[in-house]
Amino acid sequence: MDTVRVLVVDDEKVIREGVERALGKKGYEVVKAEDGKRGLELLGEHDFDIVLTDLMMPGLDGFAVLEWIRENQPHIQVIVITGFATVTKAVTAMKQGAFDFVGKPFTPDYIRIVVDKAVEKIRMREETERLREEREKGLIAIDKSRSRLKTIFRSMSEAVLITDAHGVVVLHNPAAIRLLEIQTDPVIGKHLADSIHDAAAVSMVTEAISYCKEVSREFTPGAISRKHLRAYCSPVVTEQSKVIGSVTTFLDISAHKEIDRMKSDFVAMVAHELKSPLASVEQMIYALQVGCEYEAQSSCHALHCRMTTRTRDLLRLIDNLLNLSKLESGTVVFNLEPVRGQDIIRDVLEIAAPQAEGKEISIHYEPSAEPWWFNVDYDHMRTAIMNIVSNSIKYTPEKGNIDVSTSFNGGFVNLMVKDTGIGISKDDLPHIFDRFYRVKGKATRHITGSGLGLALVKEVVEAHKGYIEVSSEQERGTTFTLCFPLAGENGTPVADLPKMKP
Repeated sequence: MDTVRVLVVDDEKVIREGVERALGKKGYEVVKAEDGKRGLELLGEHDFDIVLTDLMMPGLDGFAVLEWIRENQPHIQVIVITGFATVTKAVTAMKQGAFDFVGKPFTPDYIRIVVDKAVEKIRMREETERLREEREKGLIAIDKSRSRLKTIFRSMSEAVLITDAHGVVVLHNPAAIRLLEIQTDPVIGKHLADSIHDAAAVSMVTEAISYCKEVSREFTPGAISRKHLRAYCSPVVTEQSKVIGSVTTFLDISAHKEIDRMKSDFVAMVAHELKSPLASVEQMIYALQVGCEYEAQSSCHALHCRMTTRTRDLLRLIDNLLNLSKLESGTVVFNLEPVRGQDIIRDVLEIAAPQAEGKEISIHYEPSAEPWWFNVDYDHMRTAIMNIVSNSIKYTPEKGNIDVSTSFNGGFVNLMVKDTGIGISKDDLPHIFDRFYRVKGKATRHITGSGLGLALVKEVVEAHKGYIEVSSEQERGTTFTLCFPLAGENGTPVADLPKMKP
């Protein structure tokens, strides 16, 4: 399969353009249709691999599009786009042949993941077709193919295991015995459950055969095993659409899991071991500083100020490390509540004011005429926005300007922070959200930082079903845009800016 062609059918322009931006970055060719009628016209004129369609549209709705595809082009993978109120209808659509569904609002990363899964299914179907053609070449060709297959099996590091429609093992390679820690001998001719003592692996094969679909899982091959395996199971289907067995591959991901565990343990250890003593040091420095306030011009007072600043920097680094570790391990509990956007922005700007005043930087904020809310964890969101504003101050020369503004589009609020700073080069721009990554150059030589702030911002924003974009030009400044779903005062999603009560 060459370039993947995707058709987006939705009556909302912001959804069509959002999907086009998200998929365009991965090289997918995206065509847009504003309603079901235009979508069917395009389907009749061009070939498509994947269709993303809204269910609720004026005129021909998504069910009509799905029915036409099922009857005329059943090879197309259909992904349903649905709002909160139509999840039940989305499930109905999947029962009628849709591959998957995504709920509004969605993030660019999530829509890419769902489409990538559909592409993977298409490619596996093409591979199945290729294998079926091989099978039809005759008994001699089949014998040769089996011989080649056995040779490949013996040399593969990945475990491969093939069963019939009843879950009985009919073929495997030597790596399967090693990776799956199978103790029974022989394995061929026995049911999978008699050889693999892991319920997740057995149920995965059963699910693939029973429901004729690809299934993937992560599991350990035994109760005391330290191995971590990732498995992909696909049903084997005849031309008459009858499932005759399954093919499962197992990859050993133990090393990756161990590295992730060691990284998380290291971050947690460093954070917990340093935070408590540093907090005590800060308290003692503050006590000393208060004791010599009458010597404001003395070197003693200046030294204490520098010590306090550096200690707070270390505490901020540790807080960022802790928060990142918790976010990546999935242990953070977000206490979501409706928060008025103007309040959290003013809170951040009030905290950042001393830092800006120290460099004579002007911060301009023009709040929207109408109040607006979004569902967030106040403390985490304030930290994320604070990191963006603090970065802008840090990388903006003295007497520069920072503009903070908001705009609204299709049920989303865009919070923009634009500065007149040193900017970011095109080479550095793709990496600024990586952990510990810092832009290096003459202009940043004297600017301190850990390279964790923006990584934390990205994690927090995406955890709130939002996304972040950045544009920059060296020597002219940088603009960060944080995008979140709007909400009403009661926390329910809204389609546009909430109106002020009379």
